[in-house]
Amino acid sequence: MASLKEKVQMKRNAKSLKRIQGFTLMELILVIIILGIMAVGISGFITLSTQTYLNATNRDELVGNARFVIERLSRELRNAVPNSIRVGSWYGDRIQCIQFTPIVASTVYIDIPVLPEEASKTVTVIPFEGDGGNPYQCDSTAGCTDLVTVYPLNSDDVYDDHTSQSGKIFRIADVDASNTPWEINILNGSKINFNEDSPTQRLYITREQVSYCAIPVPSTGGAAIIRYKDDITDGDQTLPASRRYYMAGYLATDFSAHLPFNYQPATLKRNAVVQINLHFTKNGENYVFDHEVHINNVP
Repeated sequence: MASLKEKVQMKRNAKSLKRIQGFTLMELILVIIILGIMAVGISGFITLSTQTYLNATNRDELVGNARFVIERLSRELRNAVPNSIRVGSWYGDRIQCIQFTPIVASTVYIDIPVLPEEASKTVTVIPFEGDGGNPYQCDSTAGCTDLVTVYPLNSDDVYDDHTSQSGKIFRIADVDASNTPWEINILNGSKINFNEDSPTQRLYITREQVSYCAIPVPSTGGAAIIRYKDDITDGDQTLPASRRYYMAGYLATDFSAHLPFNYQPATLKRNAVVQINLHFTKNGENYVFDHEVHINNVP
């Protein structure tokens, strides 16, 4: 018979053998279930974090688009020639543009030829600076396209024929700054008369017409804000076609609820107001930005 010591050794050998045999089926199933639960939890956490990042990125891009174009447009509108703003729509309101003429320089005039005074091709003004505080220069031989306007009361006055003998806007030939006061010489075939005096004797110099247009972009399926600029032309507002600059994308194409731009002319009780309504959309993210720009009416 085996001794007590041998029996103890046999039990130890049996336990060691059992450990060597590995996991049972139940243990393996439990491990698999636990690992599956952990994998589902980890993958859900990663997916949620990734989706949150993508959503935040989309929102930041949309907000950045809106802030840039609204801030840029607001600044330019506040620097527009008074009453030069006008809004036009085409193709059943699928395209809409707001147009204005930026101020290059402004000053106070001393004398202008006003009906029924004798016609002249010279305007005397107080010396002034150009755009950005730089010395103003204009010489038609070098390709100057600047125009001078006095007391425009509506957009027709600004976009009028500047080659006629009477009106409120005329092409500049050159500015004689050799003496004080300065003299602005008008580029015209004959002497001219301004229609009216300004109550504050304000005179504005402008150079180009600028348009911000909401236009569908077929390649993206959405719309975009495009900035155009061109020489000032007389007549009705037309859809721009040259010198375009991309300003913002991801604009919704449906303008049926609100048109992007709305202009309320000035009255005797308030200044002019431009209402900007832009609807941006990307990957299910939608943002609508309403913004008002008050235009000082000091013609």
